[in-house]
Amino acid sequence: MIKESKKDLIADSALICFTKSGFSGTSVDEIVKASGVSKGGIYWHFKSKEDIFLYIAERHIGEHISSFISILKEDDSPKDMLTKYMENCLATIDPNISTLFAEFFLQAKDQEIIDNLKGIFHKNMGFLYDIIRDAIDNGEFRPLDPIAVTHTYIGLINGLCHQWMHHKDKQFLELNARTALDIFIKGIENR
Repeated sequence: MIKESKKDLIADSALICFTKSGFSGTSVDEIVKASGVSKGGIYWHFKSKEDIFLYIAERHIGEHISSFISILKEDDSPKDMLTKYMENCLATIDPNISTLFAEFFLQAKDQEIIDNLKGIFHKNMGFLYDIIRDAIDNGEFRPLDPIAVTHTYIGLINGLCHQWMHHKDKQFLELNARTALDIFIKGIENR
């Protein structure tokens, strides 16, 4: 088995354990049992259980962004792109992953781990900043701080994900998402 596929096997097995028992409720021994990889083999690929989670997070976010980029068209406006991003989030949202991310953020104490997770989110969300910054520069959006607008948009999405964790009603989520996106876009459009 090649290195990346064994790393992915460990991560996939850990994800199953995490979604079943939570991050804090899962031991490395359970990941060993689920993956069939020895404890030494796990520690060969990952420094810690947190490191496994960071790998899962980076992979998950990367896959989400790749699926979003694949639906973009060259002539999409910034409004179209932000709408497609939201629609892609709705189509791919997984309450188990959202709950797991929330649990990890809430229980994480090590600032280096927290910074690494924030770095994964920021690195992978840079394209949203580019869309918004370009739209501001082109006069399509009002002359606002592009960093603040990007963080507001991401906060909107995170809030919707939080609602999804509690309601699990897709129609409720879609209605709220459409309404929130409409309010957001109207607030930043240059009319």
